[in-house]
Amino acid sequence: MIYPDGWDSEEVKRMCGQRTDKYTLGNCTVRWAYILAIISIMDSLILAFLAFSLGSRQDNLLPEDFQVEEKGKSVSQFNVT
Repeated sequence: MIYPDGWDSEEVKRMCGQRTDKYTLGNCTVRWAYILAIISIMDSLILAFLAFSLGSRQDNLLPEDFQVEEKGKSVSQFNVT
């Protein structure tokens, strides 16, 4: 979001014209890269939230007699009575 802060530098003024200021680009334009970067960040946040919420539901779907196998120990998945 601080990307426009550098638009008032001398190099940008030389390339885009003297009307270039902190939040005014003068003769230059911002293409899709900046907009797609923001959309990608929002998409990754949404997908991370979905992964955590759906992953927590996965534990509720396991059978009651399911046991996790520990390192070095062999534990059966189902209790036989």
